[in-house]
Amino acid sequence: MKKSVRIVTVLMLVAVMALSLTACGIDINKVAGKWHVESVNGKSAADFAAEFGSIEAGVQKVVDISEKETSITAIIDGAVSTSKGETVIRSNGIEATIDGTLFPFKYDEEKDTLSYSIDVNGTQYDYIYSRGDFDFSDLSGSVAGEQAAAEEYTEEGEYAEEYEEEE
Repeated sequence: MKKSVRIVTVLMLVAVMALSLTACGIDINKVAGKWHVESVNGKSAADFAAEFGSIEAGVQKVVDISEKETSITAIIDGAVSTSKGETVIRSNGIEATIDGTLFPFKYDEEKDTLSYSIDVNGTQYDYIYSRGDFDFSDLSGSVAGEQAAAEEYTEEGEYAEEYEEEE
């Protein structure tokens, strides 16, 4: 009888330990899929971009979340680029480390949004994402054109300075 009580006690302890080590993360099905930037610092993505003299595609990002992988698609150096990282499920959302940057996405079930904040050179940016995709194909050429024009302007300015120095 004493041996049976010990066996039952040991089995119960093992069961309790196994349950305590089980991950208490969010159900991945709640956040899986594509999400796009709805707002940055409380302004729509288009308004935020316009504030900096850009187009919406310049600030837009699409996050695609699955159980194992999270990818972020954005325009980088005038071209559409996708970077991937591992998905880590947390109790209030997910975390993904992409290109050395940690993205701790928090899920708001009531609003059905994802959000994260990031500090860039001392400036805080608060991103809110809503479900859906963003079509970069129509606007990526415009961003490339804007960047080429900016580079051309810089080159003209450099040439003008060199010319003035030679006189």
